[in-house]
Amino acid sequence: MNEHLSRKEILNSIRDKKKLKSKLFVIVIIIALIIASIPTTSYVINVWIPYQKTALKVEEKEFTRKDLVDFIRFNQRLSEEQGNQFDLGSSLFQSLQLLAENEIASLYATEYGLTVNDWEIDEAFFLKLGFYNDFNLDAIEDENAFNEKKIQFLNQIQMNEKKYKEIVRKSLFREKLRRELSREIPTLQEHKYVYEIALEDISQSNINKIQREINSNSDIGKIVKKYSIDPNSIRGAGDFGWIPKGIMPELDSLIFGTDQDNYLKPKELSEPYIDQENSVFKLYVISDIKKSFELSEENFEQISNNVLINFFNERSRLVDMQYGLDNETFDWINEKVQVASLFNDNDLANDIIK
Repeated sequence: MNEHLSRKEILNSIRDKKKLKSKLFVIVIIIALIIASIPTTSYVINVWIPYQKTALKVEEKEFTRKDLVDFIRFNQRLSEEQGNQFDLGSSLFQSLQLLAENEIASLYATEYGLTVNDWEIDEAFFLKLGFYNDFNLDAIEDENAFNEKKIQFLNQIQMNEKKYKEIVRKSLFREKLRRELSREIPTLQEHKYVYEIALEDISQSNINKIQREINSNSDIGKIVKKYSIDPNSIRGAGDFGWIPKGIMPELDSLIFGTDQDNYLKPKELSEPYIDQENSVFKLYVISDIKKSFELSEENFEQISNNVLINFFNERSRLVDMQYGLDNETFDWINEKVQVASLFNDNDLANDIIK
């Protein structure tokens, strides 16, 4: 072997070494990039992607899991501000339903001539945060106090101004729609004085015995206490008071009938109603009828809410609405909301749930 290399061979050797170093450098860079990307990839897979999964779709509007978590956290924090208990166990289903209803209300806002201005959003939130009495948003001092409270509230749940306004605006559409639909509720309605009897034994002989006692006794409450097995009915003598149609829609056909000739008359026991939740049978009897009686404020509000529920039930069949809720989604969202409630005022919460 020749110990003396030619100039050409030396140059080739140097060139090969440079190529090898370049390749090694590229390989090192690639490995470094792969290692550096592991946390990002893990974040995308474990945090970002789950948050972006669709929880609800109403027409073209999609709500991600993050939207639902934000909505629950907003209402949870608002309940705490108002000193109310927040039932986390049932909040997911209720929030999903409310989110859908708010979106449907906003879809039909134009049809009913409904609008919501920014000042209405702040005013509604102003009241929800407990600013009453002498507070005035037009006064600089009161406006500053409100804005400070609002910023503190939004910082605690890590929500920006845009998301806050969207939530409150659509909730106002819902409330305005309820008021608009309520215009059609007559303030003078037929009322019936209703009693409830809860029974396990609905044999014809037992019903006949109760009916005979009702016919011969003017104190229906006393008979309810004697026969009803429901402790609540016994304490209150099953006394529902004056009830208009629409307060308990599920009982309207029993108490008010389906037409002018088919209705429950005074001292006449209704057909048994099956209370599946409590596994008992319930019968109703009325003591008196008022053909035209003014709705109480409480009854008006209840009928108004029922009218709104019927509206959403009907419209939900007309719009394209899809739920993306399964057991895995339910557990995932509950976990995130629970973490938020545990670390409500801590930056750690933001690191965990964002």
